[in-house]
Amino acid sequence: MKVLIADDEIIIREGISSVISWEELGFILLKPVSSAEEVIRQLDRECPDILITDIRMKGMSGLDLVSYITEKKYQIESILLTGYDDFEYIQEAIRQNVCDYLLKTSSPDDIIAAVERAKKRLQRIKEYDQLKEHEAERAVVNQLKEALQNEMKAFPKQTLVDLIPAFKEAPYQLLLIDETSTLHDIQVHEELWNSYLNGKWFTYHNHTLILLKRDKYLKDDYLLQVASRRIKDLYGKPVIMSSIVSSLDEIAHLYKQVVSFIPYQWILRDYTVLTEKDIVYRKGISYTDHMTIYKNELNECMKNGDKEKLRAWISNFIDWLLSHPDATPRSIQFYVQHLYIDSIRLVNQYGQDEKAMHYDSMPVFQEWFQNPKEELFSLLSVISQNFKLCYQKNTNYVEESLNYMKNHLGDPLSLKEIAEKIPVHPNYLSVVIRRKTGKSYVELLTDLRIKKAADYFMYTSMSVKEVTKLVGYNDSKYFTKIFKKYYKMTPTQYRETYYQNK
Repeated sequence: MKVLIADDEIIIREGISSVISWEELGFILLKPVSSAEEVIRQLDRECPDILITDIRMKGMSGLDLVSYITEKKYQIESILLTGYDDFEYIQEAIRQNVCDYLLKTSSPDDIIAAVERAKKRLQRIKEYDQLKEHEAERAVVNQLKEALQNEMKAFPKQTLVDLIPAFKEAPYQLLLIDETSTLHDIQVHEELWNSYLNGKWFTYHNHTLILLKRDKYLKDDYLLQVASRRIKDLYGKPVIMSSIVSSLDEIAHLYKQVVSFIPYQWILRDYTVLTEKDIVYRKGISYTDHMTIYKNELNECMKNGDKEKLRAWISNFIDWLLSHPDATPRSIQFYVQHLYIDSIRLVNQYGQDEKAMHYDSMPVFQEWFQNPKEELFSLLSVISQNFKLCYQKNTNYVEESLNYMKNHLGDPLSLKEIAEKIPVHPNYLSVVIRRKTGKSYVELLTDLRIKKAADYFMYTSMSVKEVTKLVGYNDSKYFTKIFKKYYKMTPTQYRETYYQNK
């Protein structure tokens, strides 16, 4: 703690300075001064903690100086030096709540004792202030968390404003880092962040959140970018930003928004910040975009059974998905899940004479997006190994025909064309198809086409006309008639029934 001595009598101020070993007692003695005016000039520059001042000095008196310090709310403990005839001044000092006073004839031990008492009082005051600050801060954080849980309930904003006056005026923004933080990290990183902008840091549901006070005219965008780069360096993850609002009551809505953006950090991996404008225009990868190509390539990898070729295919496939300009987490999940299920169907088809194999369900995107290539390889390599065994053991003309038909349902398929691809005589192929499936070639093809159409109606928003062409029909009225025979309802009714029951 710093001690400042002020007395217009040089003997007094130099005597007190020299007769006490201040450094050994753990104090820093500032250069003594001869007037209250000099003390005032040093208050902001030297920041003394304890002031020892003469009660009567030329110019401003010691009492006037103490009154000034109290009015300006400096956290300084004042000790007044008095003479035997200063009783009236001492009474005034008591009224002004001066912490202590000493006779000018006091011994060094008396002076040390008074200074130690002042030190203890300051420590208690600072500890109390810190406790109040921590309690206030905890109260604010608890209120913020409560507001995030219940968007219908407004939290006491004035408490936050009292703690951080900058939050008195809008606009506001909520930032999310998809990483939890320790209390120490919160304090350190908040201090770093607030050297650029005003933000309140806290953790919630394993996320680190920053409630940010923006400049009224948003002229702080450059500082926001700089601060966000610093945070990206610390966490290795982008800062996810909400839209900007004019009321603190909207933070529950902002939290839902930034949480919904989290999966995009694995699509837009090089971004320092993620905002609504980076996401809102993405339509999702179309169900039909390259699907046949990737399905055929994956089937070939499955048949081959070469893990390195499968790994290379997955790498190229994931790169294509993540770099697609319309990619969204939901569309990637659906696209990959379709290929995954199709692969399981394929291996079960070739092993249909044996007990059906069971596979793990496709994990939700939060579980595999962080390391998509390895996670997908882990899933598909199991299917590939089983497929290789089944294919080598059970491959026959019917399975080959089914596989070709499924991958070319939109083409004008003929039995002769399929037989040439295998190759086998068309009449023999017709016989083994009926023997294996119990259906004629035409019945089997119709069955495959109508079931594929049903999948399109369940999982896409394509029109009846579009689906008609995709499954190999030219006349949508004729297609609708066939579909109704299978499902006892029209395609439109089928789609409506599916979504009602979902």
